[in-house]
Amino acid sequence: MNKKILTISGMLLLSMTCFAANSEKDFNYKIADDGESIAITGFKNNLALYDIPNEIEEIPVSSVILQESLGYSKSGFSDTTEITIKLPEGLKQFTLLQRQGGVKGHIIIEQLPSTLEKCDIRTQQDKKDPKHFYISLKGSINQLDKLTEFKAEYIDFEEKKVTVRKEWQYKISAYAEAKYTFQGSNVEEVLFEDGLEIVTGFRNCNNLKKATLPATVQKIDFYAFSFCSSLSEIVIPDELTEIKAFDGNQIFDGTAIALKTQVKLRKLGYKGKFGNE
Repeated sequence: MNKKILTISGMLLLSMTCFAANSEKDFNYKIADDGESIAITGFKNNLALYDIPNEIEEIPVSSVILQESLGYSKSGFSDTTEITIKLPEGLKQFTLLQRQGGVKGHIIIEQLPSTLEKCDIRTQQDKKDPKHFYISLKGSINQLDKLTEFKAEYIDFEEKKVTVRKEWQYKISAYAEAKYTFQGSNVEEVLFEDGLEIVTGFRNCNNLKKATLPATVQKIDFYAFSFCSSLSEIVIPDELTEIKAFDGNQIFDGTAIALKTQVKLRKLGYKGKFGNE
């Protein structure tokens, strides 16, 4: 009996250890700009799993901002071929800019926390194998109702249908930066919510097949859907009779949009290319 109790206790302890968040020694961190929380600024020790704690030194972690390639140092890339990141509830900002040339390894990001307000995950295209993604994002972003910005470039999404929310609206200006992008991702369908006035952000999405425009759109931005080779269907609301600005002539260049839809887009004011014209 005692041996059984010891065995069960050992298994529970092992289970708790396996699922415990990483120690603070695995991160670089500082006090965030709000002066009340922690911002994690780097990962250390070249681990395969970074389960980020919700607090460090009894101070809540509010942001993770990584602007250096994971698994890379001045001496080169580590032998870690896959890194998993788990983000805690309570996190408000997550930034991962994986820009280092010749990235070695695959990064998997588990479900983003429901508390997230700003998200920026961007990497580069694998020139040797364009179908290969350096970063995969699991779970749903459509359920994250606190998001005010979402930027993701060349990301492998588990969720293939995405909604661009009206809360991501930004001003129509030559100097305004979009609050959203899905450039180069593998999404297959996008719905733009009514309330959005600018449509943009899906250049080089080769798997994108369908896009539904909002009745409120006033501008389709430069390269919004260019080189989306599978894009064949654009849903245009009946009440949409004119789009004031098609910014550039390559918005639908390299797409597979049906001729009937091309006629509708011409009537809305588009004068650029379709397909491989």
